[in-house]
Amino acid sequence: MLLNFHDRDVSRYEAAFYHFCISLVVFVGLAYLVLFEWFPDFFYAIDGGWEGMRLIIGVDLVLGPMLTLVVFKAGKARLKLDLTLIGLLQTVCLAAGTWVVYSERPTLFVFYEDHFYSANADSHERFGARPPDPTAFTDRPPAFVYAKTPDDPIEEANQRRVLYQTGMPFWANSPSYVALQDEGMEKVFSAGTGEFELTRRDIDGNLGPWLARNGGSFDDYVF
Repeated sequence: MLLNFHDRDVSRYEAAFYHFCISLVVFVGLAYLVLFEWFPDFFYAIDGGWEGMRLIIGVDLVLGPMLTLVVFKAGKARLKLDLTLIGLLQTVCLAAGTWVVYSERPTLFVFYEDHFYSANADSHERFGARPPDPTAFTDRPPAFVYAKTPDDPIEEANQRRVLYQTGMPFWANSPSYVALQDEGMEKVFSAGTGEFELTRRDIDGNLGPWLARNGGSFDDYVF
């Protein structure tokens, strides 16, 4: 992000403002990726999307313009070099920050034994396993999958024994994954919390307003 100012009457505040406007354009593009591609829907709230967004804001909208505000002085002999270095520094920091956010994006949403687990590449690597390819289950990650246990009890017991020895939970066992819509939806439906139990837990009275906002009745949803 290199700024060239030929007008020697430009103040440091104007220069910082111009730099901010350019950075804002870049931020809008990155914000779209974070909100709609990398952390879509509820993943932004549950998987650290806001933390990633703050990192990008800090580097893109704060660091670069702030440095320009500090070093800019119209007519300065090394002004072009200073602005070039600021642009390079901001670009490198922004690329590194964007990579961190991208690498933390959820790739799988795994259903197993009445629970959903959001997983990224690190979720499998920390157990010494190769991260599965989410595009094997969907055209647009994150993929919704079901960790299916073997139908044969002996095979299931052997599989659990191996996983226990390696310290890997069954939900992270990628060879057991099948697309959720193919075989797992009946499990999701049967695992839902009943209206009486959910109402008992809902001490803040959130269920009624939620249904009013989303429409329909309790039986139209699985909680």
